[in-house]
This record gives sequence, C-alpha cells and structure tokens, in this order.
Amino acid sequence: MNVRHFVSEYRWPLYLSGLLAMPIVASGFLVYFATRPEAQRPMKNYYETAQKWDADEAVEAASRQLGWTVRYEVVAGVPHMAGMPRPVDVRILDRDGKGVSGLSGRLFSIRPSDPRLNQAGVLVGLPQEPGSYRTLVRLDRPGEWEFRVDLKLGELRFVHAARLSVVPDARGTGEAGR
Repeated sequence: MNVRHFVSEYRWPLYLSGLLAMPIVASGFLVYFATRPEAQRPMKNYYETAQKWDADEAVEAASRQLGWTVRYEVVAGVPHMAGMPRPVDVRILDRDGKGVSGLSGRLFSIRPSDPRLNQAGVLVGLPQEPGSYRTLVRLDRPGEWEFRVDLKLGELRFVHAARLSVVPDARGTGEAGR
C-alpha cells in the first residue's frame, strides 16, 4: 500500500487523532516542566503567605462578630492645597450604638485606580465624642477610595474596609477642586 494512498484514504481519522494528541502532548510537557525539582515557584514564600492570609481572614471574621459599625467621613469645608493632607473622621459604634473609646491604630486610604496615591495615617481619638477618631491623609483626587482601619483595643484587633466616594473640594482650591 502506498503512503500517499493511505493518507488520502484515512485523512479525517488521522486529522482527528492529531487534534486529540496535541493537547495530551502539551499537557505532558507542562507537567514535566512544572514538577522538576529546579522549577520556579509561582510565588515566593507561598506557604507563609497562605498562613498570613488565613490569620487575616480569622481577624476579619472576629471583627464582623463584634457587630461594630464604622462610619468614614472626609471633613467638608476644610480648605486645603494639592499635596496637603485632609482630615478624615472615623466613628466607631458598638452593637448598642455607643462609641468605642480607647482604640489605637491606623487608617489606610487606598486609591484602586492609582496605587501611587495610597496613604496611611495614625488615628487620634477626639476627646469631645467617644468613639470618634481623626487622621490626616492626602486625598488629592476626587472619586472612589477604599478606606481600611486596623485598630487595637488591648489584645483585641479590629479591622474594617469600605469604599467611599470623595467629592471635589467645595472651595475649588488645589487639584481636588478640579
């Protein structure tokens, strides 16, 4: 039998067999390269990172169990220049609606669209109202920001995150007023 005649007569079964064999061979190469002892890991310290993620998830779950309410407010009417920090108030209430005093920690302002603008500020308790805290962070650009607090009260750690829309400065000073 002639090879040319064989290929011509069994063209479709050979074509389908080749199509089925290609992913099997490709998968074999992938398994070989991924399981070599000297193969690079996809993430450095992946085991430690996974353990930290589990611990962070446990803290978030414990924070939700407390039932505390957190309100963020960019203080309006305070003139500021571009590049200068703006005051941000954080109010923390317990299940009964009473302010939670004595917390210490930080507020992280995160700009999802531009991580270069991310800021962190230390929260300071306001003495006139229990559960009220203030910090200064630079919020030059109006738009969506994510605010996260990481607070401690003795051995208790509380975390919370929320999205907030920062409006342009009403007075029109600096870049935030554009």
